Amino acid sequence: MIAKIKTRTDFSGIVNYANDKEKKAARVIGSNGLLLINNETMTDSFMAQLNICDENGRLHNISKPVKHISIAYSPEDAERFPDNVSGDNFMKQLAEEWMKEMGINPENTQYVIVRHFDKDHPHCHLVYNRIQNDGSLISDSLERRRNIEACKKIKVKHGLTFGNPLKPEINEDKLRKYEKARNEIRTIVIGAKMKSITWKEFENLLSSNGVTLNLCFDKKSNIKGVAYEKDGFRVSGSRLGSHGAFTYGTLSKIFQPLAFPIIRNIQNGNNVQYETGVKNTNESVTAPVIPLGQFLMSISVTTGTGQNREWEVGTKKKKKKGGIYL
Repeated sequence: MIAKIKTRTDFSGIVNYANDKEKKAARVIGSNGLLLINNETMTDSFMAQLNICDENGRLHNISKPVKHISIAYSPEDAERFPDNVSGDNFMKQLAEEWMKEMGINPENTQYVIVRHFDKDHPHCHLVYNRIQNDGSLISDSLERRRNIEACKKIKVKHGLTFGNPLKPEINEDKLRKYEKARNEIRTIVIGAKMKSITWKEFENLLSSNGVTLNLCFDKKSNIKGVAYEKDGFRVSGSRLGSHGAFTYGTLSKIFQPLAFPIIRNIQNGNNVQYETGVKNTNESVTAPVIPLGQFLMSISVTTGTGQNREWEVGTKKKKKKGGIYL
């Protein structure tokens, strides 16, 4: 169950969308305080209520009195919402429970719940008036946070399916070739990141699944980012999504920054690759890229003590500043 909240200024447009019988196969399954003859009478009912004063005689003249909530359920729960009176009543019940969890009294609120049949998953649209029947105003303070908690409570109460935010459902048939490659790389990277605590473990897990982790450098030989490559396709960490969860900056906070005194001659000749986003590696080049495994092997590691010990390997207790965990 996912509820998406939108605030509108005009009742007419959203009522016409929600109750579009031709394109959405819409069906009204619940309402309160509305004349349901047609979309125009519903809109007029909503608009009339905006002129009601509260118990103190105050008229709440707000610019956005319309709340539109699209409530969608997992396809795995489709059998819970059959196309009959029983399915409609259950969907209506959950929508009204959502209102109560949000601090909204359905009996004191103008609303309409409309079920749609234009998608593969069960879903409905709730439209309600922020001006209640007694003229008071429904607060939308912190509604996003309260919405998350409300949906969670309802899913737990009724045993509805919880989605996996790390692996959203994607219709692979609708993706272009490079989008499929990016999605495959992303799935592998997520799994490797969750199981790793060092750069070496991360690189090994990626490599075992056919993904090469490349370091991207700027003109001054500073690491500027990472790119992931599989089967001839390369995508930068910033383009894998999740708000930068797979970028060098984020990974370095988990695995420690990669620090080194000098890049040896590993950028010469055929060893140089290039970051081109999610494209074939034979296309035009932009910035030098070095596989992480090759970079780690290029670092000089001494095992002496005192000032001669440049790098600490595999230990966190005696890590020197700027060291690397391998």
